[in-house]
Amino acid sequence: MIVFPAIKAKMGSWDYFMVKMSMRELSENVKFATDVYDDHTLSEAIQRVLNESRSKSSIASYLIKQRDRFFSSIVVAALDGNPNWYPVTMEEDPRFALFKGDKRLSDSFGVLSFDGTQNYYALDGQHRLKAIKSLVDPSSEMATQAPPDFKNEEVSVIVVVPRASEDMTEFMRRYRRLFGNLNRYAKPMDNVTNIIMDEDDSFAIITRDLIGEHDFFRWTGRHKESARIKTEGGKNIRKTDSFFTSLETLYNMNIELLTTVKRRGSGWDSDGVHKDDFRRFRPNEDVIENLYEELKNYWDGLLSILPVLNSKPVDMRDHNATDESGTQDCIFFWPVGQELLVQVARKLLDRQPDPDAPTPESIRKALKPLTHINHNFKDLPWRHLVLIPDDQNWTTWKIRNEDRVKAINLALRIILWQIGLDQLSEQEIAELKGEWTLKLMPALTEDQIDSLWDKVEDGVYR
Repeated sequence: MIVFPAIKAKMGSWDYFMVKMSMRELSENVKFATDVYDDHTLSEAIQRVLNESRSKSSIASYLIKQRDRFFSSIVVAALDGNPNWYPVTMEEDPRFALFKGDKRLSDSFGVLSFDGTQNYYALDGQHRLKAIKSLVDPSSEMATQAPPDFKNEEVSVIVVVPRASEDMTEFMRRYRRLFGNLNRYAKPMDNVTNIIMDEDDSFAIITRDLIGEHDFFRWTGRHKESARIKTEGGKNIRKTDSFFTSLETLYNMNIELLTTVKRRGSGWDSDGVHKDDFRRFRPNEDVIENLYEELKNYWDGLLSILPVLNSKPVDMRDHNATDESGTQDCIFFWPVGQELLVQVARKLLDRQPDPDAPTPESIRKALKPLTHINHNFKDLPWRHLVLIPDDQNWTTWKIRNEDRVKAINLALRIILWQIGLDQLSEQEIAELKGEWTLKLMPALTEDQIDSLWDKVEDGVYR
């Protein structure tokens, strides 16, 4: 007989039990659906395909490296085993006299027993189960990496059992429905919430520090509000928004600024940890502090070289600006331009004598070519490529949706050529013009194309 301390509960048609199991008990007793039931057809399948790579490389790595590891409940289906429930009576205990008569205490706590013939399988949590098995099983190559006494750590398990009178067909249908419901309605946290809450993602931590400490971004109000950074509603910025950028865009910009050639190839610390793990496992505090100081210097350099960034955002996002409107349309105040800006900045920073030991002076010197970028969104190279007419008379304009990424990548190549980062031959210039011509919206006459391209070439820094 196998027994577990348990709490009994009911929801909808399900009677279920909340029990605790050690990692060893879970590993030894709970199986995968394919070990219990041969799901030969799609209509009979009761579990999705197990991604062993995800279990080993991602989840097991989390269990090994994260001291504050924690799992939500693993849902286990129990087949056979003659389950029996033995409630523990609490009403006679004088310590609970105050609660006498409360029906919740009469049948909620007790012991769940099985006769030893049961088959458990993970209805929800099979990837977590696989990771646990890989660390507990002595024959597994990963077992030697398990945290000390990991096999005796405990996890919450929800055990669902069939009703006494239901046949196998109905039983399997309800289990499949339960699996679908568990996964269909589970909603992951959005990116903004992750950035605000994550205490392991190094980039999220230093992005929050930037908002809290840097003069340009500083905000001392509520943690989900900022005068400079949009912290709700996704990454898009509207014309009327008073924010410089969104939290998600700032996060992505910070990662790009910090991604040196060496880090991209050899990792983010002395142990060669790559970006994904650098986001999942918090490094030493001195690593975070040094990373923040480096990032702060990059932003100091950008703000020094491009004082336009200090302008009032609502005055810098008018696609239909005129001389009389008192507004401008600066591409550096739109997410598409901000992400392009830091890509160019990173390429310039990589040309420092020692890109992995930047100083405020070397950063400003490296970023100086940014002053040669035409940031007027209505002008070349953006006009008709990234910013396109919204009416037949070309009186209103909008950021293109069709092939937007390709158009921005093409604009990036033109900018790199214009500021001298890329040296192009006459043949390469002709090919670049050909690609640019095909992307223009709307289609222009040959004379119009040549006239516009002349202005693009006028923008080349010599």
